[in-house]
Amino acid sequence: MIEKRLLLIDCPVGEEELSRRDPALFKYLKAGESSVANGYLCRSRSPWYSQELRPPPPFLCTYMGRAGSEDRRAFRFFHNRSSATAANVYLLLYPRPALSGAIQAPGVDEQVFDLLQRIPIEKMTGEGRIYGGGLHKLEPKELANVPMEGIEAFLPCQTLKFAQMKFAYPSAVEVAPARAI
Repeated sequence: MIEKRLLLIDCPVGEEELSRRDPALFKYLKAGESSVANGYLCRSRSPWYSQELRPPPPFLCTYMGRAGSEDRRAFRFFHNRSSATAANVYLLLYPRPALSGAIQAPGVDEQVFDLLQRIPIEKMTGEGRIYGGGLHKLEPKELANVPMEGIEAFLPCQTLKFAQMKFAYPSAVEVAPARAI
C-alpha cells in the first residue's frame, strides 16, 4: 500500500494561459518557482514545470544501487507494462526498429524482459564503477557493453549486445548507437 500519494505534474501550458485556466495550479507552481525552477533539470525546460516529451519506455534499468544478497542486485530491470512516464532516475531502454517490431508479437516483450532479468549481475557490475560504501553506478555506454545473450532469437540477424536499444538518460536525447541495445 502506498502511504503517501505523489503526483507528476505535466503541464505544457505557459504561465499566462495557466493563470487564466487554472489559478489554483498556477499559484501552486509559483510557490515552487524560487526553488524547484532553478534545479538542474527544470531550469532547462520551457516552461520549467513541464515534462520532457518522450514516449514511455517498455523497459527500465536502475543505474545506481548497492549489491547484497542474491535477491539484492546492484542493478535491476523493470518491465513498464503500465506505460508510465519514467523519471530520470532510470536508464530508459527503447528498442531499436528490428527489436521494436519483434516485441509487438504477443508475449515477446515478456520474453525479452526475461532475457534482461537473466543477465548475470557480474557482467553489469564489471562494466560499471563502484564508489565508497559499495555503491555501483552504470552509465548508458557501459550498459551498452553488456552482452544480452539470447536476444538474437528475436532479430533477423547478428548476435548483439545492448546495441538493439537506445537509451534516454537523463534526457530524451538519443544516446548514439554505442549506448543502445
